[in-house]
Amino acid sequence: MSDIDTYIDVVPVDDMFSDRLYQRELDTKRAGQIATTWDRRLVGVLEVSDRGEHCSPRYAIINGQHRWAAASRAGVTALVATIHTGLSLADEAKLFYDIDAKTKALSTWDRWHARRGSGDTVVLAIEKIARECGLTVTQGSGPRNLQCCAALERIWSRSAPEVLADTLVLVLDIWPGEDDARKAVVLEGVALVLDTYSLTIDNGRLGDAMSEMTSRQLVTRARDLQERARGTLTQCVARVLVTAYNKQARKGQLDVEEI
Repeated sequence: MSDIDTYIDVVPVDDMFSDRLYQRELDTKRAGQIATTWDRRLVGVLEVSDRGEHCSPRYAIINGQHRWAAASRAGVTALVATIHTGLSLADEAKLFYDIDAKTKALSTWDRWHARRGSGDTVVLAIEKIARECGLTVTQGSGPRNLQCCAALERIWSRSAPEVLADTLVLVLDIWPGEDDARKAVVLEGVALVLDTYSLTIDNGRLGDAMSEMTSRQLVTRARDLQERARGTLTQCVARVLVTAYNKQARKGQLDVEEI
């Protein structure tokens, strides 16, 4: 394909497609509403990437997949589009992110999905750690799924990479199959303890303390503590864990006030 270039042209609807590698899930209800009240004057210009003559469909939709889907439902055969040539898949994902972030508020997952498609090094590193722990960062629920991508990035940003890995290993080992264990507040609370006391903490002893309660009980106790003391719920989760840790032995006590 030629060097990167951009031009406007009319593109057949059947020659366009939505690449799930970076596009958000299609809202069929929204597409149906646009089709029902179809007004060509309000459609505007789509943004597409020309994948080349060897591809069928040829044009990957970067911005405008709901208008494209509505056009199909309304029997419209062609749409005006800004055509980008010479883009790699990562280029498309980044352009999708840049354009959509300015035109419509993206959900946390939409942003994560687009960043993954663009090869964002932080996203890829976090997902690599998750995979090594037998977990998947995804929007869907499941016993091996992590839906709290924003929390994972906060842990990554605040701590050394091994803190995130140790957190996932510990939580998965102590509370396998517990949905609450994979929630943001639990993961961030455990990570806060591991990071704060990284030089002195005994992970095995912490695991023993965690095993004395379920992940749901941990959150319940943290909420009770939050009503009596200052701090975020994450901090209170960490304080509950430190208190339980200290009960395991007289020596090697951790100062809960450091949280």
